[in-house]
Amino acid sequence: MSGPVFSVSEGEHSGDLNDLRQRVLDSLGALIVTKDREGRYTYANRIFCQWVGAPLESVIGRKARDFFDEATAGQVEAVEQEVIETCRLMETHASFLLTSSGESRRFLAVKSPLLDREGRVVGLSSVYVDVTERERTAALLQESRAILDTVMANVDAHIYMKDENRRYLFVSRKVAQLFQRSTEEMIGHTSEELLEEEQAESFRALDDRVYAQGGHHAGEECFRVGGQMRYYWSVKLLLERPGQTNCLVGFSSDITELKLAEHALARSEARFRTLFEASSEAVFVFNRSLVLLDCNPAALTLLGLSRKEECMGRCLKDLSPPAQPCGMPSAELLEEYLQVADRKGRHRFEWMLRSAGQDELVPVEVVISAMSLDGVPAFLATLRDLTERKQYESKIHQLAFYDALTELPNRRLFFDRLAKALAQSQRSGLYGAVIYLDLDNFKPVNDHYGHRAGDQVLQEAARRLSHSIREQDTVARLGGDEFVVLLVHVAKSEETAMAMVRQVAARILEDLGKPYLIPGAAPDGTGAPVAHSCSASLGLTLFPPCELDGEAILKRADDAMYQAKSEGRNRIRMDRRPPA
Repeated sequence: MSGPVFSVSEGEHSGDLNDLRQRVLDSLGALIVTKDREGRYTYANRIFCQWVGAPLESVIGRKARDFFDEATAGQVEAVEQEVIETCRLMETHASFLLTSSGESRRFLAVKSPLLDREGRVVGLSSVYVDVTERERTAALLQESRAILDTVMANVDAHIYMKDENRRYLFVSRKVAQLFQRSTEEMIGHTSEELLEEEQAESFRALDDRVYAQGGHHAGEECFRVGGQMRYYWSVKLLLERPGQTNCLVGFSSDITELKLAEHALARSEARFRTLFEASSEAVFVFNRSLVLLDCNPAALTLLGLSRKEECMGRCLKDLSPPAQPCGMPSAELLEEYLQVADRKGRHRFEWMLRSAGQDELVPVEVVISAMSLDGVPAFLATLRDLTERKQYESKIHQLAFYDALTELPNRRLFFDRLAKALAQSQRSGLYGAVIYLDLDNFKPVNDHYGHRAGDQVLQEAARRLSHSIREQDTVARLGGDEFVVLLVHVAKSEETAMAMVRQVAARILEDLGKPYLIPGAAPDGTGAPVAHSCSASLGLTLFPPCELDGEAILKRADDAMYQAKSEGRNRIRMDRRPPA
């Protein structure tokens, strides 16, 4: 920055001129100082001395570091060094932290070089104008404007201002979005320039009415936007601006949904009744005491009734069995569900319903919603018959966990029950056992009589195995002609458990060793059944209460079974290896 520079001479510090200069500089309201080339103060006016809290005689000859913190003094010295080196006037903003008071202030500083008569730089002068409050006010104003802009941009209303020529002076973001234009495209334009003629005329008429009345206007406005009619509640008023013409300020809220709701309300009863009666799902309306107030034809069908009069006044508890599958009384559980619906407004659950006059139970899915009926709390419940879904789920479960041929548990279900048995064994301290078995003379059945005959033998073997064990035990088919038996809660001691398991194994071996009658397998074509002997090889293993590895247990039983086969088949072998 270039500017005037000042020269000094030795005579300038004399007499009246010095007194006059002191009075003038003290009255300017700014901090004024001069320094020599080394940064030592050669002059300071009264305001500067007051700021630093030192008399003039204590200021002269000292440096900035004596009055300001290290960072502030460093910045001052750097700027002043540049002024001296470049011989140019410089204007900067600076923050001073006074060591005397600890106060920080912002200043606009103007620094000029001081020249002697030969034009050499002998020092500099600095004028500091305190701008702390001005900058603070500017920052607050900027913050207020930012807050106002944010509010105006996000408020859920359409806000706009127009001058006397109906040109937009301001539009909020929602107005610009409604008109599908940017705010820049709207400012300075009229509605006629932005909208279709019919809509623009409607706006113009409303605006003219506000100007003509000299007050404000409130009412509904509607116009088509993007092919859809939108409705607004608008309030428009004149805003007086000192020194300027009045302007129109408008606030419009979109009430389209409200209007549509009002229109729909007139048809709601007829529509509800149509949907209510035609619904394929059973719909009930009942009061807080669970007394039925209304139902649709589908509900009558579900309950096995022919007329609505047979249903009205009955309590929902009377249409349920005494207890639900979970074991809780129906009345108690239903009250609990109603409280959830009261609290959340809606609740979904499964329920067992009893048809009227019948003992048949129907599984249903219930969606119950809290509502108000003529100002009285009530409930609306829709019921969906789950009979087919339950049957389908049962089939899926059967396919996932049971063998399709023998209907015995498969490998997946066996390991699930084995894991539970191991956990129960740990808690009870009782031994359990696994018996792995394989039919010895099974392959000739398929070879001589076909796979259908082989399937019949496997089905009969499965039946015999199931009759050889207790209800709490499990027989599973692992694949082919291999089966496994899980015995639970056998005995506390290993010796007793081993003896009991051997008894079960001997009974299984005896049952499986009986001849199998294969229908229609006689070679003479008579269709007579053929007897086929098919013994078995069994491998046994106990699992103590500390055992946890199901795979290892099955492997030990499998190894024992193969030992029985290698020793001639039709026998039982016990695995005696200690658990890993």
